[in-house]
Order: sequence, then structure tokens, then C-alpha cells
Amino acid sequence: MTMAVTLETIARLIHEGDMTLAECSARLGITRDQLDTRLRLMERQGYLTRNRHGVKAGEECSCGHCCALCCRSRHTVPVPDSFILTPKGMRLIAAAPY
Repeated sequence: MTMAVTLETIARLIHEGDMTLAECSARLGITRDQLDTRLRLMERQGYLTRNRHGVKAGEECSCGHCCALCCRSRHTVPVPDSFILTPKGMRLIAAAPY
């Protein structure tokens, strides 16, 4: 799988719905580290944004504070980051020959 196809496929997986990073990497046939590298690249290139610990910028976490780290420290299961395609990411999947 080429890097370009992988970026398009990752963008499509993000758009399609909820998957864990482990599920995405297994579906793509790449390691979790390779997926993390591609996600960071896509974020730097403006294809997606990352919501740290499930809290969007400017929103409050479930305990009413302004950061998710306080909630995260009280829970036994950490809240994973989520990814959202930007308009540029949406154009990437729209242009893909699927």
C-alpha cells in the first residue's frame, strides 16, 4: 500500500465511524506505530484534527473543568483521542477513486 493510498484509506476510515487505533491498523495491515506516524503526518498536513481525550478545544470535560487530564486521572479507563476530518480531509476522500 502506498503512502498516498494509505492516507486516503485512513481518511475514509475516520469518516466512516468509530474504530479503535488497533482496529484501524489491523484493517490497514500496518502496525500501530505506523498508523500513529501517518495520523501525525495527516494532522500536520491539515487533513484531520485531533480531539485530545475526547474533549474538543474550548469545551469542558465531564467533571466541569477545562481539561480532560483531571477527568482522566480519576478514571480507570482513559478516554482515547478522537480524530475529525477537516475540509481538506473531506476533499481527499471525495477525490479518491473508490
